[in-house]
Amino acid sequence: MTDTNNNSNNGYSLKLISSMKKEAPFDKIWNLAWHPSGDILATCANDKLIQIWTKDDKDNWVLAKSLEAHEKTVRRVAWSPCGRFLAGASFDASTSIWEKTKDQLDFNHVSSLEGHTYEVKSVAWDSSGTLLATCSRDKSIWVWQMEEDNDFECLSINSGHGQDIKCVLWHPQEELLASSSYDDTIKFWKDIDGDWLCMYTLTGHESSIWDISFNKDGSKLVSCGEDKQVFFWKYDKENDKWINIFKIKEENSRPIYSIDWSHLTNKICSGSADDSIVIYEEGTGDNKDQYKVLLKKEGAHDSDVNCTKWNPKHENILASCGDDGTIKIWELIKNN
Repeated sequence: MTDTNNNSNNGYSLKLISSMKKEAPFDKIWNLAWHPSGDILATCANDKLIQIWTKDDKDNWVLAKSLEAHEKTVRRVAWSPCGRFLAGASFDASTSIWEKTKDQLDFNHVSSLEGHTYEVKSVAWDSSGTLLATCSRDKSIWVWQMEEDNDFECLSINSGHGQDIKCVLWHPQEELLASSSYDDTIKFWKDIDGDWLCMYTLTGHESSIWDISFNKDGSKLVSCGEDKQVFFWKYDKENDKWINIFKIKEENSRPIYSIDWSHLTNKICSGSADDSIVIYEEGTGDNKDQYKVLLKKEGAHDSDVNCTKWNPKHENILASCGDDGTIKIWELIKNN
């Protein structure tokens, strides 16, 4: 399924629109997040900074702000649904919360969430923007609630995974939290009478699960990991369980670090340690639970691709970042 000559496949190609490189030293960029408006990017890297990128008057992507609040690597960033707040999860065991000033690219550091005993590896806001989840190498998940004065209260500490927890992600419509771990499982958590309980545990991956992503309505989930496989899961409402409906393997030669399901289309993008970006497509009609590789972009970065994210407003635009210290903006094009 791979065309290594022109990196196009099934009538599609991936066109590079813009490339931004961090100033020396060219630190690894671990993660990026689109602002809900679709015209701002937040990134985080080994240099302990959260950086904000936007377009200038000439439509070029430029560095607008550098936010500094951490003593170690920042591993994950996440915007609140309203776009007013930005969270950064760091290996210094804290999560910083920033408030964006209205209509400007100025940010105030409003809080630092502390309590984890080891590196914080992921952070995520729920759909209401009032709940925040963090996870850590300490094998725990903390659920926080944001109060009116921007203070945060810890509602729950969950310790159901057997190893480091790599990712947390809220369901797009329900108060349901998913987590993935080095223990090769995905778990779902829900508030039952004030206690956050594990509702489901998904097994099938053969090694650490690096990333997860819901489709738009939350009826499906996609996961990827160290085993170089992509799993597609579906909620079986009748039997109240999540089931594996499809699996793609042997497309990547090294671990898959990032997966993102577009909420504008039926396409999914992934980034891998083999330096590639892969685009997958969901089937239609009777083949709705079938998935195929639409294209594979070899050499998308000069080293590991750590994160890929679809733009929330422009359906064919995605961003990627990697160990080569670059952020790239791509357009998925259907060839004539």
